[in-house]
Amino acid sequence: MKYLILLFLLIPTLSISQNSSNDSTQNNEFIGKYDKQFNIKFEVSNEIERYKISFLENTPILSPNVGFRYGLGFNYRFLSLRLGIRPKVSDESIKDKGKSDLFSMRVKLLFNNWSHRLNYNYAKGFYIKNTNDFIDFTNDIENKIQFPNMKTSTFSGTSAYKFNKNYSVRAIESQTEIQLKSAGTLMPSIDYWFYKINDTQSYLNAQGDIIKREKYNKYKGINTIVNVGYYYTFVYKKNWYVNAYAAPGVGIDIYQINTTTPDNKFTNNYNDFVFSFQSGAAIGYNSERYYFGVDFYNRFTNENYGENEFQFSSSTNSFHIFVGYRFKAPKTVTKAAKIIEEKVPILKEYDKK
Repeated sequence: MKYLILLFLLIPTLSISQNSSNDSTQNNEFIGKYDKQFNIKFEVSNEIERYKISFLENTPILSPNVGFRYGLGFNYRFLSLRLGIRPKVSDESIKDKGKSDLFSMRVKLLFNNWSHRLNYNYAKGFYIKNTNDFIDFTNDIENKIQFPNMKTSTFSGTSAYKFNKNYSVRAIESQTEIQLKSAGTLMPSIDYWFYKINDTQSYLNAQGDIIKREKYNKYKGINTIVNVGYYYTFVYKKNWYVNAYAAPGVGIDIYQINTTTPDNKFTNNYNDFVFSFQSGAAIGYNSERYYFGVDFYNRFTNENYGENEFQFSSSTNSFHIFVGYRFKAPKTVTKAAKIIEEKVPILKEYDKK
């Protein structure tokens, strides 16, 4: 992976602009447009938000009880919508790790140069993945330490601008286009998260007993990172592609911790400098009717963890497997999209080439 990232970073950015046709059946030299067709995508992913909080003078990694996440994506023109599907968990897993309630939704607005991604994730019910760091297991004790009432709400987003009009973001993000020839682009972006974590005042120990904590915290904050990334798509025989990117970034995490003890309640404010490095690679097939592929993603941050502090898990590795199909958009969809474009003037810029 390191050599792959180094290779495409050395490839010069293509910056020649080309005119595109509004007709989805016509193509320019680099990009084939299928945005007037409707496509549905099914996804399987291991992407799970994990957290670290202050607990028993150690560093727990808290995760909801879910192995894989499933989702359905609906893509038409500039709009992409993904709804999460709650996976079924076995009774044995619930006993070991507890029950988690999950909801996720993602919206993408993909224009000619600008792209915006908005995500909302809610989760209730967490367990400590590294429970072994807190207790010594015996043959009679096998359950993880659980926070059944812990809730997290995260709203996150990314806004990015591509410089090369021959590079298709939609071919990778929503499959409403096909990258016909290899191209790359410099693409700066800004990431932001608004998060809230509460209800950590009690937990279940490994024996299943409810323990009330004398000291516990509530967390909320804003995390903002500015990235400068380079993205490249290599096309093989028109329909097969390999995509890779790297995006270093810097930012700040501003958060507030409300602490409750038996004798007092108090609030502390923190701010941390954040260095981030995101990278990824994907391989797939994209044709006129159907498409499929797999992509890998890694995000590393240098956030420091200390007493009473909170952070997202500092290193995240995830993958997505997807398959989708294109067909003529139903009249209800085309009519609704037309009404929205007429009511929201900024969306008219989508059709300007």
